[in-house]
Amino acid sequence: MSSKKSSSPPSPSSLPPDAQREILNRLSAETRISSQEIAAILERHGVCGDIDALQDAYRKRLGQRLMAAIRDESGKREVLSASGEYVIVGCCNDPQKLKAIQRRIQAQINGLDVSAGKVQKRVRFLERFAFWARKERSDGAA
Repeated sequence: MSSKKSSSPPSPSSLPPDAQREILNRLSAETRISSQEIAAILERHGVCGDIDALQDAYRKRLGQRLMAAIRDESGKREVLSASGEYVIVGCCNDPQKLKAIQRRIQAQINGLDVSAGKVQKRVRFLERFAFWARKERSDGAA
């Protein structure tokens, strides 16, 4: 096990200001931007990561996928992450670890609920708008 501290991804404030501005301007102008476009902008601005840190992140991602693939016969995950290590939930006797897992999952649920609510409001607005536009067209045709 390596003792060197892993580097975290750059925060938006550590991105070159010109790159951040270009990304946000494109997003604002077009209301969308692809991950390929973001990568191209960052490359143009010389953003690159440390090779060792990238390899470490890649290996951890593969390991996480392996752990996530371990399921019981009903398809529920058997192994979950707690404080930087994976545990078999059915074999864990540490209430603190289990509570940490539960808090993390609940926080993810809460964040997804907020996002889903925002999307649902937009869908409802678009449905009302489409109804209104159809009604206007049918009223105008009569």
